[in-house]
Amino acid sequence: MSAPAVLPWERQFITKEFADALAGKQPHPYLRLHDPVQKALVDTANGPYLDRMIHFWREISLAGMKISGRRMDECYALLFESAFDLAQAEPEWAAKTFAETDSSNHHFNSLKQLNHQLCRPPNHEALVDAFRRCYAPLREEETRWQNPVYVALIGDMWFWAAITCAAGIDENHPGWGFRCDLTAASSNGWADGTRLHARLIREAPRLGTATPRDQLMAHPLVRLIKLKCPDNPIEQQLMVRFLNMRCIEAGFESEENVFADPLVLAQWVRDARRWAEQLAKSEPETYASLLLEAGREPVEACRQLFKQLLDGRVHSDSIDVAIALVNWAKRMRGFDVSWYRAQLWEFIVHVIDAALWLGWLFSREKVNPRSR
Repeated sequence: MSAPAVLPWERQFITKEFADALAGKQPHPYLRLHDPVQKALVDTANGPYLDRMIHFWREISLAGMKISGRRMDECYALLFESAFDLAQAEPEWAAKTFAETDSSNHHFNSLKQLNHQLCRPPNHEALVDAFRRCYAPLREEETRWQNPVYVALIGDMWFWAAITCAAGIDENHPGWGFRCDLTAASSNGWADGTRLHARLIREAPRLGTATPRDQLMAHPLVRLIKLKCPDNPIEQQLMVRFLNMRCIEAGFESEENVFADPLVLAQWVRDARRWAEQLAKSEPETYASLLLEAGREPVEACRQLFKQLLDGRVHSDSIDVAIALVNWAKRMRGFDVSWYRAQLWEFIVHVIDAALWLGWLFSREKVNPRSR
């Protein structure tokens, strides 16, 4: 099965940043040098930390995450996880990098400190808590931890700690057990695999050097779709088609564009459902391939979920249906409070995916007497 092609009358949404890149604007818009943190990293950092982690910090910047004060704990956890994942994925690079760096960058003591602060087996939440234990006393005494530029520059310590752990610890080292625990956590997505925007951030150092810039600079809504359904190219392409059109209609321009108005989202939900119904009718082969790709059991499970969730209103065009989908996503994904852009993007992706499937599985034409 191949993914359906974008129809000639459907325009692709291109951000102004990517358009500037295509026009040859310098410095390259990908680097986001309007962000003081990004600019400081490019101006002062060098070596492997900048070469690989500039992609990590770009995603942090684009996500709109705060990285100083208490928010640095999650940021440092993501940084450590990202660098460790990178070293696991590219062991030859990690070994070479570790061997060639000055011994002052071999952070065995930092690893020991981090392990000491862990109160349970490592995963993302446990590491965030461990970093909080490490830095909370320092934040009370030193105001420099409120400076995001300082936090980002000093973050190279945890990059090197991750490389040290992956490339400098063998079975004869006292830290071998900790390394094994981290390896297991890494292979399990740090027990955080359902947060798609966190995956974008973690994978950036690895994918940033191997992915064409036109893909890296696609709007995050599009990139999150590809993470949500990587094994379902037809569903993925249909979601991209809808969101391309919707972003253009909404007047999106920048890679930072997002909205938080629930009424706007409810309208997007209604539009997504209507578009899905029309597609099933106008492109029956695509629709049949979509159902085949998804599989009979998952499709039936989706049907039952909607019946339960909407309590007999699956064919209704009421705004209450859109609101019910939004509230379901809040409960299921924990998005009742979103404090940065990437959380909002991910929330939109989950809700729109549900709205499309509602349209595909419960066409309102079925209750229209004139269609019988």
